[in-house]
Amino acid sequence: MKSKFLLCAGAVAIAASAALPANATILNFSLSGSRNATFQLDSNPTPDFSSTSVFGDQIQFSNVSGTFGGVAGVAPSIGFGSGLFAALNINGTSLGFTQFAGPALFSGTYLAPIFAPGVFQLTSIVSGSSVLTISEAMSGGVPEPATWALMITGFGLSGLALRRRRGVLAVAT
Repeated sequence: MKSKFLLCAGAVAIAASAALPANATILNFSLSGSRNATFQLDSNPTPDFSSTSVFGDQIQFSNVSGTFGGVAGVAPSIGFGSGLFAALNINGTSLGFTQFAGPALFSGTYLAPIFAPGVFQLTSIVSGSSVLTISEAMSGGVPEPATWALMITGFGLSGLALRRRRGVLAVAT
């Protein structure tokens, strides 16, 4: 009986270790004001280009899908910077020249940036003023494959335990 318990406990531990949460959240980026755009990135994405210098950090993402100036399309590059670099720079879309100064929009390192939800005021001599809102995308509530595996393993072990349970006979006296 003890070996069955240890076997079940071991199987549950293995299944639980496989049910790790996702490592990144999808974030919505919504720019409104003098320039309007919406697009999505992971909260801790890997940039296609990054650099650091005494002037600040700069990261760039290539071929980002979204809506730019009311037109659905792909931005050849979207850049974020800190220090003297532009806080936000969107290139090659129907928005025209779009470059804003403002607070740093990411933390972490330029090789592993981390975006956090928030509302940021951005300004530019050329592009005017806009507000960038970064928010978490709503999840559809569909369990991840590892969660399904853990649930199915639990049902299977419960069924196995019920099937192997021996009936106890009661003797009337």
